[in-house]
This record gives sequence, C-alpha cells and structure tokens, in this order.
Amino acid sequence: MSERENIRELIKYYAENLAFTERSREIEERYKDLNDLKIVRPPVLIFEIPWGEIISDELKVENESYKGTEYSLRSQIFQHKYFGGDHCYAPYWSVGVRINNTGIGYSVKEKQIPSTTGAYIAAHEYVDQLKSEEDVEKMKIPEISYDREATDKAVYDTQQLLGDIMPVRKTGVGLYFTSWDNFMRLHGIENCYEDLVERPEFVHAVMKKYTDIHNHVIDEYERLNVLETEIYYLHCTPALCHDMPHKDLDTEVIKASDVWCRTSAQVLAVVSPAMQSEFDIDYSKTYANRCKRTYYGCCEPLHNKIDQLKDITNLRRISITPWANVDEAAEKIGKDFVMSYKPNPAFVSGKTFEPEQVEKEITHVLEACKRNSTPCEFVLKDISTIANRWENLMEWNKTVNKVIDRYFG
Repeated sequence: MSERENIRELIKYYAENLAFTERSREIEERYKDLNDLKIVRPPVLIFEIPWGEIISDELKVENESYKGTEYSLRSQIFQHKYFGGDHCYAPYWSVGVRINNTGIGYSVKEKQIPSTTGAYIAAHEYVDQLKSEEDVEKMKIPEISYDREATDKAVYDTQQLLGDIMPVRKTGVGLYFTSWDNFMRLHGIENCYEDLVERPEFVHAVMKKYTDIHNHVIDEYERLNVLETEIYYLHCTPALCHDMPHKDLDTEVIKASDVWCRTSAQVLAVVSPAMQSEFDIDYSKTYANRCKRTYYGCCEPLHNKIDQLKDITNLRRISITPWANVDEAAEKIGKDFVMSYKPNPAFVSGKTFEPEQVEKEITHVLEACKRNSTPCEFVLKDISTIANRWENLMEWNKTVNKVIDRYFG
C-alpha cells in the first residue's frame, strides 16, 4: 500500500466512525446547549495527551506532506477506540487559511529542556529582552496578510487527496490572546513579578503595547475576512453555539462580533483581584468585548476573581482548576457562566490508577454546581505523563462518567 493509500484508508475510517456519526451530531447539540447556559450532562473531554507514550510505533509514512495528517488521524482514532471522551468531529475536513504575520520585532530566546515522555510540556528559562520602556517602544505592530494562492492550493491538494471521502472546507482563524504569557517569555517570570511592585508604570506600558497589537490583529482579520465562526474547540473547550452560525469566508462578511475570544493571564495567579483587574482585565476587555463571547482562564485559580472578570461584558466561560476553591467558584459563577473545570492530571500519571481520588474530585465539583445551578464540563488537559499506560485515561474516563451517572443518569 502506498503512503497516499495509507492516508486515505485512515481518512475513510475517520469519516465513517468519527465524523459522520449520530453521536458526533448529538454531542454538537449538547455543546451548543451548554454554551446557552442550559444544564446538560457535562461533557467529558481529554486533550493535550503525551502521544509519544502511545502511538510513536504506529506512525508509518515518510512523506513530509503527509506526516502531520497521519499523526492527527492516528491519535484521534486511537483515542476514539480506547479511551474516548465526549468529543465531536466536524462532518468536513478543515483546511486553514494561510496567514502571514511579520511579528512584533522580538523572538523568544530560551533554554528548553523537553519532556522525555512525548508530552508537549517542557521546562523553559527565558532571556530578558524587555528591560526598559525603550525596549517596549521597539515592539512593532505586525503586518498581516492573507496568502490566498497558498490557501487555494492547500484546499485543492486536500480535495484531490480526500474530496471523494468527505467534504473539504476552508476555515478561518480564532482569537486567542495571552499578553502575560508573551510578556513573561520576553522578560522572565521573576522579573514580571518584581516589576508589578517596583515598576508598575513599566508593566502598564507593556500591557498597553500588547493591547494595541491585539486590537490591530483583530482589525486586520476583519479587513481580510478570515475569522472563523464555527470553531469546535477553543483551546480544548467546546465553542459551538446556537447563536454563532457558520459563515462562509468567501461570500459573507465576518466581524469580531460574530466569533469567540479567549484570553488569560496565568502568571497573575498569585496576585490580588485588584491587581488582576489593573494589569490584565482592564486591558483584555478592550478587545474581548469586541467579540460575541469570551472564554477566560487556563490553569490559574480564579475563584476569588470572578467578580472582576464580570467587567468582560460578553463573558460566557470561566476556567476553574484543581487549585481553585470550587465551592466559592460555583457560588459566584451561578447560572451566568459555564464552569470549564480542569481535573487534576496527576491522577492519571501513576503506574496504577486509583479511582477513589478521581471520584472524590468529580463529586465535589458536581455537588457545588448542583447547589448553584451551574452548567459545567470536565476537560482533562496538561497531561505531562501517563506512565506509559493509556489505560489510565480509559479508567479515568469511565470513573468520571460513573460519577456523572449518579446525577444525570
């Protein structure tokens, strides 16, 4: 079998068993109901998996143009077969628009110690390049262009490969802005913390610059008409909505007010709510509020900052982690937002799986949400290792669903 035929066989399996199934369409509707703030059975999702511990021996093709497709297909098929989750799959093959971005004039300089487990996670030590306001002034507003020729070629090539198996759709870009992650990579995390106290005016200058950049990027995406309205996952969380229908990039005008925005400030996990507002929310709301919906947060505890987050007027989802006070979070979230709960990935990292600790965690979350009529989901992510046991993920998924059954049947 040729490499092309190998890929086509994988795509046929993917289409028949993942994409074109009643289960995928049912889950789509559940995502949309959840984002409408209805109380539905919480989706259980597993992302950011250390695939190097699972499928490295199964990769077959050598052709560089097929490698990424094979990796994506084999990982999704393996997950579907063995440890699942409430994932849904688009009934089309997505080809993203080709966008060129000249950058801000700085590139990250770092020492990196990669994971040995096949996880995407690595340890980083960053070189400080933003030492003064003069350095901040050197940050450039990026030039953004849409390479239509490269996009059309990618769509054509993909149609030639699989167009007889499933539809091919050109898809646009999403909005995910993390000023603080970017600042930290150019300045160093210790320096960021010190400057919050000793040089607040410098930090404000950096945040204003990043905010200007983000708003410019949105302006350019609108001008080029490359925003995507039908995003299935916004960095691991379901983003489908009844009131955000698909718009065609070639025939309809798409604005920021048609799409999601995601933003976060993980580095500020240890600061006060007032500082979170002053140094992040007051800036991020200027571009987030331009959009239809906003999802805020990632791995930081936010239970004590929800009142401040409400300044983002279109806020719909809030990330709540194992390091947050779930009871306080649910009480403050109430019926107004979706709690995107991130279960503890340490519980799948051992040589043996212990269901009791997972049952306790999930029960605690569901009880808190039940008391406050809070719609929720469970998104296991940031998994640095599974101790070479994909069975941990299978057992975790079964355990979580067993607990959910007690509440939703």
